[in-house]
Amino acid sequence: MLRLYKPIRHDIFKLHALLEKVVCEVWCTASDDVCDDKLDNEFKKIYKYSYKSTKKVKKTLKEEVERIYEIFKTLTPEQRESIKQAFVTNNKIETLCNGATPVYISQLPDVVANDIKPLFRWCYEKLFDNRKVLGDKMDYYNQLIKYIDNDFDTCPCCGLSDIESSDSICREDYDHYLPKSHYPFASVNFKNLVPICNKCNRDRKKAKDPIENDRIAFYPFSTEEHSIELSLEYVADIDNITKQLKFSGLKIDLIGDTRKINTWDWLFDIKTRYKDQIKTFTKTFLKRIERRHEDFLKLDENWSYANTLDSLIEDYKFDYYEEKKFLKIAFLIAIKKDVEFMKVYE
Repeated sequence: MLRLYKPIRHDIFKLHALLEKVVCEVWCTASDDVCDDKLDNEFKKIYKYSYKSTKKVKKTLKEEVERIYEIFKTLTPEQRESIKQAFVTNNKIETLCNGATPVYISQLPDVVANDIKPLFRWCYEKLFDNRKVLGDKMDYYNQLIKYIDNDFDTCPCCGLSDIESSDSICREDYDHYLPKSHYPFASVNFKNLVPICNKCNRDRKKAKDPIENDRIAFYPFSTEEHSIELSLEYVADIDNITKQLKFSGLKIDLIGDTRKINTWDWLFDIKTRYKDQIKTFTKTFLKRIERRHEDFLKLDENWSYANTLDSLIEDYKFDYYEEKKFLKIAFLIAIKKDVEFMKVYE
């Protein structure tokens, strides 16, 4: 993640808390007692909503909860405990991103994959969207991105695409950072749901698992210190007449926590996208730099091209993430170090 979201408090988290009680305190303690007697009164406010399973069988949420309760009666104490521990473990999203071992669905009794997974998916896709049930996804999005520390104009993941503001009638996609296909217990946990642009979510990440094969990953809501620096190297042919720069061997280094950066790059194809952006804006950007340099020369005939580059670098630092200036700074630093380039432009 290029930038991290500052977490906020919101009613959107309540449904996950209620479902945790259903799993850990109702299903995992299934007995001859009536299921309804164990359910939280807050949960009972929503359990009459119509639920349609993947088998297209219409029933209420209450009926589905009770049906799964009956299945849990047949499980051993060890199986119930494994499910309870999986729920707790797989919802410690930041801990998992930092290297803790998750519990995979294949390690759990079949009821998780066959019954609980589709129910939780329905809760996210239908229960939230059809009614304002214990928090609204649009309202949460607006509250999150208008929070002063989350005042982003571009996607915090890539920094390239504009994102919908809190004044828009639309919102960005919520990415299930740990995929709901592998971690169904985190399906409605908004500590695992990250607003990012379509190019990051649908085109690149899709269902990739950021912690597979013992990967370490950025946690998008971490409150820890976070910074990533960019460094650019290239081999270039420069036309002395047109002053056009043709890249070859363009290389981008992302400096920071190496393991987390490697995962970020793998998930979202960051380096390739940054290279493409730099190649795209180079021609017009060099012309803009030249115009700025000419303005400086009108004020000071001894002003150097290097002075112009330094001035732009300092200027861009103030709004580092706007208009892809974090990439432009890396480019400015790189061309300043290029002796052959500077000979042409000086």
